[in-house]
Amino acid sequence: MRRLAHVITDAASRGASITRRMLAFASRSDLEAEAIAPATLLEGLREICTYTLGAAIRVELELPPDLPNLLADKGQLETALVNLATNARDAMPEGGVVTLTAAAEHVWATMDHRAGLAPGAYVRLSVHDTGIGMERHVLARVAEPFFTTKGVGKGTGLGLSMVKGFVEQSGGALAIDSTPGAGTIVTLWLPQADVGSRTEAVMGLEYTESGSVGGSDAGRVLLVDDDMLVRETLAAQLEDAGYAVLAAADGNEAITLLAQGRPVDVMVTDLSMPGMSGLTLIREAQALRPGLPAILLTGYSGDAAALAVGGAVSG
Repeated sequence: MRRLAHVITDAASRGASITRRMLAFASRSDLEAEAIAPATLLEGLREICTYTLGAAIRVELELPPDLPNLLADKGQLETALVNLATNARDAMPEGGVVTLTAAAEHVWATMDHRAGLAPGAYVRLSVHDTGIGMERHVLARVAEPFFTTKGVGKGTGLGLSMVKGFVEQSGGALAIDSTPGAGTIVTLWLPQADVGSRTEAVMGLEYTESGSVGGSDAGRVLLVDDDMLVRETLAAQLEDAGYAVLAAADGNEAITLLAQGRPVDVMVTDLSMPGMSGLTLIREAQALRPGLPAILLTGYSGDAAALAVGGAVSG
């Protein structure tokens, strides 16, 4: 009961937090620069992007302690960062990692800054993807208005140019680094609100997974899902139904368990997971255990297309 209550509480907290952030993001007021805590901003962005970019995209944060506040219009900055995160997602059709970073940077009068920044104190924000990257001739034009590498009807070519205009009007600068096959890094510099300010504390949810599960005559299930709440809930339901549950957080962990010879009667796996999709996992698992029954689950409506592309799974 305590474990189920913990799962319910965390799910409710997550839903409430997402709802608050979406409502705040949708509310737009007159443009006005304000002091913004970068850590709080990026933590909120990660929470939104985790549920909007799709399960194949993992969103990570790299934040040093004691970041100073930056000065910008919060609504415009949120829009710019969501735009960059969406571009990063589109550059990773097979899935990947989006890393959001922030750091303080000081430009001295004797420096020749790569983005042409004037001397002063800034906060540097970066959006890094592990996608297909860009060729040099594309990189040279990517911030031009109406220039896009996306197909007809899939991009206006205004996203990056609008981000660039917003950052420059805010007293900062933008730079893009990209290597074909090695991803892209978009970096924004924005002025510090005050040099001595500190960021707000960022609170995160802590999850504790049960260490082992009991067995019974109903069967032994290998449960694979990258979402802790989903995994905990399904495990509890299967155990209540009399099954012994062996849980794994991703495809690689599941394959390791099978390779170790752990007894499994059926595998239940999520479809969209970072690193290895459910379809790939089933194929690799059945190569190790021919005839192993598998059940494929998903909570994303868009995954019907992924199933059609991936092909049917026999057995």
